[in-house]
Amino acid sequence: MIFSCKRLGLSSDARVIIIDDDDAFIINAKPGDRVKLLHIKPNGEEGKETVAIINTATGTGVIKPGEVGLYDEIWETLHLSPKDRKVDIQLLSKPRSFEAIKRKVKGKELTTEEIHDIISDATDGALLPIELAAFVIGLEIQGASDREVVDFANAMARSGEILDLGEDVFDKHSTGGVPGNKVSLIIVPIIAAAGLLIPKTSTRAITSPSGTADSMEVLANVAFGKDEVLKILKENNAGIFWGSSVGTLAPADDALIKIEKPLNSDPFPLMIASIISKKMCMGVKKMVLDIPCGKGTKFTTIDDGRKFAIRFKDIAQKIGIEAICLLTSASQPIGHAVGPAIEAREAMYLLQNPEKGSTSLRNKSTELAGYLLEMGGKAPEGKGQELAIEILNSGKALKKMRGIISAQGGNPDVSWEEIKIGPHVAEMKASKSGFITEIDNYHINQIAKIAGCPAAKKSGVDVIFKRGSRVKKGDVIFKIYSDSEERLKQAVKYYNQHPPQRFSGMTIEKI
Repeated sequence: MIFSCKRLGLSSDARVIIIDDDDAFIINAKPGDRVKLLHIKPNGEEGKETVAIINTATGTGVIKPGEVGLYDEIWETLHLSPKDRKVDIQLLSKPRSFEAIKRKVKGKELTTEEIHDIISDATDGALLPIELAAFVIGLEIQGASDREVVDFANAMARSGEILDLGEDVFDKHSTGGVPGNKVSLIIVPIIAAAGLLIPKTSTRAITSPSGTADSMEVLANVAFGKDEVLKILKENNAGIFWGSSVGTLAPADDALIKIEKPLNSDPFPLMIASIISKKMCMGVKKMVLDIPCGKGTKFTTIDDGRKFAIRFKDIAQKIGIEAICLLTSASQPIGHAVGPAIEAREAMYLLQNPEKGSTSLRNKSTELAGYLLEMGGKAPEGKGQELAIEILNSGKALKKMRGIISAQGGNPDVSWEEIKIGPHVAEMKASKSGFITEIDNYHINQIAKIAGCPAAKKSGVDVIFKRGSRVKKGDVIFKIYSDSEERLKQAVKYYNQHPPQRFSGMTIEKI
């Protein structure tokens, strides 16, 4: 049945449409039924299509007979306009992939065909958000075999285009969890300055206050189409991109990330498949995987991280990617800054002042970069970090970073002082004198997110004193930045209830 569309001027991820209850009776539909919406162009041609759930309007004048009310997301998905707003609505049964999702929830191993069906339907929008959420939680609880993860990675990569950038393509990735892990902003220009190709794609933050794409976006644009990405890579041997903006690359991964983010869930099988599929799409052949281990991360013990690393290497090898996995310390933030703008500021400060920047950020960045330089034949085994430090100290990394920023539409002359943070600030002071003996990463992440991260890029925190530091009563030990006074108040309240820095004398216990 052909309907005229009415844009409701409302936003919702629920993928619901509203029709008059009499029209629902005519097409034999009831609230909660699945339908396909097909855009019918003025010339009669078929346009975009999507899947939605029907709700009915029972009040007079809300939706007229022959009319369908659409939320903004569905209107834009169908590419409608005020003069071009006709759709054909057809009742649908649940897709075959839904039965496969139910099997996974029950702990069954899926076939290659079932996995292909799930990924294909997720890409095409045939599965509803609640059905994809069931799939994500099913993987969280039941897990997946290595064969299933390989199939997921292949299906996700092949849901879009795979670029061929040659045999020597490098990348670095992190499983996340440690606050302030902005090392990619240092590693990418070091590797590119050494003459290696590193097309760094990143997601926005899923469970953390800032992802690489969030921090890079403070300095330059990160959203580019395929042709623009290739041009930037040709000019600079590198780029730092938001992977989801290159719509032809692993769109299935993007569809699943949209579900994972509100669930605050990142199941290990999907994490591995997601990382590997993105690397496949960019033609990466060699990579370093940073696996932070410690309280508040995805791997609370070294043993957990080691098991994941071994599994990741095996699966990557089956796909054709050589991976080095590094278990890294996550006992406290990398550097002092947590949040998109403040992390970009700290990274630029290190690039501009290699001898004065954060020691932990400098050490971790050059250590990871060193392994990539060794994999690329630029340094002998065991000497990669020395070369990385040399490139950083020489100013070549800063020069390369300015070239990347310029190519991505930012100000190549930007200085760390010019990166704005705040404007609302709270200074948290030590209640007594002593030594910082413990840092709680989880609470640091929570404070930054309550302050507005990652959406409000100027929000964030500055962990002024870290483990081992001696503080005096009244010293400012922590700063919170926000773009909202109300959010700042909430972040301060959380800080006072869950102070992330614990300090005392050097004595641990008196017997």
